[in-house]
Amino acid sequence: EGPSQFAKDHKWGNFPGISLGWRINRENFMKNVNWMDNLKLRVGYGVTGINVADPYTSLSSLNYNGAFLYNGTWVKALETIRNNNADLRWEKKHEFNVGLDWDVLGGRLGGTVDYYIRRTKDALWDYEVPVPPYMYPTMLANASEMENKGLEILIRATPIQTEKFTWNTNVSYSTNSNKVVALSSEKFSMDQDYFYTGYTGEPIQTTTHIVQVGKPIGTFYGLKSVDITDDGLWLVENKKGEHVLAEETDATDWQVLGNGIPKHYLNWNNTFNFFNFDLSINMRGAFGFQILNYQRMYYENAKPEIQYNRLNSAFDKVYGKTQLKDDQRYVSYYVEDGDYWKIDNVTLGYTFKLSKQHIIKNLRIYASVLNLATITGYKGMDPEVPLSSNTYGLLDAGTDNRDKYPTNRTYTFGVNLTF
Repeated sequence: EGPSQFAKDHKWGNFPGISLGWRINRENFMKNVNWMDNLKLRVGYGVTGINVADPYTSLSSLNYNGAFLYNGTWVKALETIRNNNADLRWEKKHEFNVGLDWDVLGGRLGGTVDYYIRRTKDALWDYEVPVPPYMYPTMLANASEMENKGLEILIRATPIQTEKFTWNTNVSYSTNSNKVVALSSEKFSMDQDYFYTGYTGEPIQTTTHIVQVGKPIGTFYGLKSVDITDDGLWLVENKKGEHVLAEETDATDWQVLGNGIPKHYLNWNNTFNFFNFDLSINMRGAFGFQILNYQRMYYENAKPEIQYNRLNSAFDKVYGKTQLKDDQRYVSYYVEDGDYWKIDNVTLGYTFKLSKQHIIKNLRIYASVLNLATITGYKGMDPEVPLSSNTYGLLDAGTDNRDKYPTNRTYTFGVNLTF
């Protein structure tokens, strides 16, 4: 493959892949196992290239900024806004996978299990560079590395199958762990093995996450709140383990507050058929992650000087003591567990039996509801927050926008006709 975004000598990339399968159930030692319909072991390894989105990324760019007077005429000034990087190239995802496919009891029960190890090498990031010799203080370069390990399990079954009633179900589960392997290379490096990312916006104006070698991305990093004073001021834990006023701390007192990327995903889909009725119920959930509740962080504050709309909960007692009257701050009090279980879609239909001579060959009416119910302890509007923001991607996962629109519940009634 060859995109135009990369440097002249790095446009083309080769991405090989190989896989091997062994149908164990066809071996002689399995010939008397009649209840086993399929048993296949799979092993694979492959490399996938990851492209950059913006064109001309490897080339230096100029833009107008201000003007200067030359021979009595004002001339627009040009400045460099991007450095040339003749070494800009593909990110490469190296993945090893081992899996098992199985089916038993005439296909009534089956599933797959997959385990993978994925390493993303030559990952792109904006690095600070000296000026001069460079014309711009940052450069997009391939210098970091990321590792992901995960397990995926799918089970499908037909627990009940009679002439009048059938129940089909499938359950899928996945888990993934990631860590930053490297943030530097021989040519591009940072002053330390970490950097801060994410941003609260006005008026708090601070970062929300940390990316550090050896730790997962999506990690919340800030002050750990432990109590509140009688005057409504935050008490937090400093680096010595002491409880002090939040205003008496600095960045050295920050600590890990959680992670915004779910560790576990679970889906459960069911279809029921009874005579001419059909019913489908789709459910899913995510577990083992945290959310920074921006609505509470900005609007749950009773300090009179803060000219914001307020939630009713702004007048509740914090830690059972008194109302919060401190400045708006990013503290662990607003980092909540985001575990949820959703009844995502329910559809009920009825199919009419029509004569074969009828003009209409098939007639089905149905009613459906989307986003029926959410079971969660999260205090925000919806615990299903985007994993990726437009600015920081997965690096600030678990960020709940303070001004988002509530999730809709949708009702649909319809008719399916076949002529």
